[in-house]
Amino acid sequence: MSARFCALCGAELAPRPSRSGGPLRLGCPACHTTHYETPYIVAATLPVIGERVILMRRATDPGRGLWSYPGGYLENGETLEEAALRETLEEIGLEVKITGLLGVYSRPGGRTVTVMFEAAAEHERWKEGPEVTEARAFSRDRIPWKELAFWTATYALEDWVQARETGLTLPRAGRIGPPRRPSRA
Repeated sequence: MSARFCALCGAELAPRPSRSGGPLRLGCPACHTTHYETPYIVAATLPVIGERVILMRRATDPGRGLWSYPGGYLENGETLEEAALRETLEEIGLEVKITGLLGVYSRPGGRTVTVMFEAAAEHERWKEGPEVTEARAFSRDRIPWKELAFWTATYALEDWVQARETGLTLPRAGRIGPPRRPSRA
């Protein structure tokens, strides 16, 4: 859904050409602000215990009844890592430690960019949240490939299996930058 009015001054937005020659963008004729329609960022974990991956069966659409990873939208003020850890705790009640960046997944025309972290779980005492009907740990040969909710789940699990089979060390993750300094007036 496109915005109709400027979030800064309230004037009606109008399409205008990009200064760089790119696509038309919505702009405010009053305050000259460009309003970008960009994909949402999803932060997620692939929780691992030993050589098994923990998946959850979704209780909500999209993908109700199918298996996926814990993850959700990045909130303002959160880092990717904080969002992924929060979503894992909310959805399967599990505190995990991020061990590496598994992958970043997007597609042309897609509404989301998914950032997937591998995360170590120390125990199997998870607790399903309201968006989950079941959580279970799967070995590589038991992953329910035909029952996955999203293409991103398929890609992330394929990447995880390949990393395990080839001994690939995942890129380090979890280095969070310094807080943003307030702008000077």
